[in-house]
Amino acid sequence: MAGRSIRIFLVDGTSSGVRTAELGLSTIKALVVPRASLSAVKARNEVRKTGIYVLVGPDADKPGQRRIYIGETDEIIKRLTTHDKDLDKQFWEQAVIFVSKDENLTKSHVRYLEARLIRLANDAKRATVENGTNPPEQGKLPEADEVEMEEFIVQARLLLGALGYDVFEPIQLSITAGAGQSSGTSPIPPVFRFTGEDFNATCIVDVNAGQFVVKSGSKARKDETPALSQTYKNLRAQLIQSGVLKESTGHSYEFSQDYAFGAPTPAAQVVSGSPVGGRTAWKAEGSNITLADWQDASLPSEGDV
Repeated sequence: MAGRSIRIFLVDGTSSGVRTAELGLSTIKALVVPRASLSAVKARNEVRKTGIYVLVGPDADKPGQRRIYIGETDEIIKRLTTHDKDLDKQFWEQAVIFVSKDENLTKSHVRYLEARLIRLANDAKRATVENGTNPPEQGKLPEADEVEMEEFIVQARLLLGALGYDVFEPIQLSITAGAGQSSGTSPIPPVFRFTGEDFNATCIVDVNAGQFVVKSGSKARKDETPALSQTYKNLRAQLIQSGVLKESTGHSYEFSQDYAFGAPTPAAQVVSGSPVGGRTAWKAEGSNITLADWQDASLPSEGDV
């Protein structure tokens, strides 16, 4: 994928305050508004427009996981003010707003965007989706408009990723055999395995996205050792509840889909149910070369810097 330029502006000069984000040569604009800052943005042009928004906050029932709500409206500030007073939506701490700089978004457009983003969030299983329904999006727009809205979604996801929200991201592997290796090293595909009693998993290292992707069909052990930290017990419970880990034969769970972890150790501990180090647990398929060895060989040596 070609490089993209994203401009993030800290409106009040702080990283935790109101922020805008814009993609180079694009008409889309994002505005991040902390809940406490609603009154500070009421005069901004963006919040008076038709647009799409995502409410984001922690999930009190699943420590370490986010809860989100996706909505659309003709005037964003009015809808956010309503949500601020809604006792059923106390979870949210920030709103991420998307509008068009050229004023081209209509009510039909944002209804389409809302439906598509709800579907993407449900499919990604990275956050608890507060929306009670999953409205259909097909057939609502002319073909040309639908293509434009799909491009809007691509750009919105890029901006969300740059702002630290990956709630809509599916697993997209960009790896080919040998990717990420420096010249002169053996051509070892970045595919790794971790096996043991009641677990057998395959992990692909996506060096471009910075993800460790456990493949669909991998087996994870049901039993957890007493030494497994509460953090990873919670993560396993979340994956079971969301359906990423499903019942399998014997004493194992099975990954129902590819699932991306941000580091190898969470992936290894979810798979084994025990406190293991991911860099040494995962080994290159067909060899005893550890992930640590492969990563070290992929980096330039001191003399090459």
